[in-house]
Amino acid sequence: MAEENIGFDELKYASTETVWQGVIIELTDASVVIDLKGRMGRLEVPKRMVITEYEMRIGQEVAFLMSYPEVIQEAPNEKYVNALAAYHQRMREVQEKTKQRNLLKEGSTHNESQEV
Repeated sequence: MAEENIGFDELKYASTETVWQGVIIELTDASVVIDLKGRMGRLEVPKRMVITEYEMRIGQEVAFLMSYPEVIQEAPNEKYVNALAAYHQRMREVQEKTKQRNLLKEGSTHNESQEV
């Protein structure tokens, strides 16, 4: 399936932009995590997308316009489904290797304590 950009006129529903509010709960080198008010979830965006005159800090309130997401086609995009499956597989492998490495460390620490 070829990647295509969807234009505004291709959406079935008119824009329903409303003001959403939230609080900055996490800052990384590249992103900002916003906890949306009203138990509406979290939103993570690149720092470069946040308009501010101030240095961003945890606890600052934010507001923005957003509409509701619209599913644009019935069939999942297999490219993303496959990429997500590959990502989860890599994470399982990393977790297993980490678990094995930790068990080896615990075993060597246990042996050293018995020798004393």
